[in-house]
Amino acid sequence: MTDLLIIEDDLEMQEFYKDMLQGEQFTISLASNADEGLKKTKEKKYDLVILDILMEGITGDRVFATLRKDSRYKEVPIIMASALDEKMYRCFQALGNVSFLEKPFNKERLLGEITKRIGSQK
Repeated sequence: MTDLLIIEDDLEMQEFYKDMLQGEQFTISLASNADEGLKKTKEKKYDLVILDILMEGITGDRVFATLRKDSRYKEVPIIMASALDEKMYRCFQALGNVSFLEKPFNKERLLGEITKRIGSQK
């Protein structure tokens, strides 16, 4: 089983992720904000993090930077998701093992990105 952490402040999007990933080979943990997500990453090392960019309080780009400073998460794949245009976040790709999903996206696109990112770790 692959352990996924989804940091998403929108409850409808949390349900959307759960519905899309139900029945797949993943253990899913949800965090409703950046603080909760960062706390979970200190308690456990996840195989992949899906990270909303626009959140109240600490934004996803700051969470991303914090995770990349943590030696346990320096190489962990991160999928950044946002309704903003992907071009705005291409600079993150230089930081390694990150991809971007522009909302809305479908199950096939999400699973494709997860598979690509998890596969790059092996």
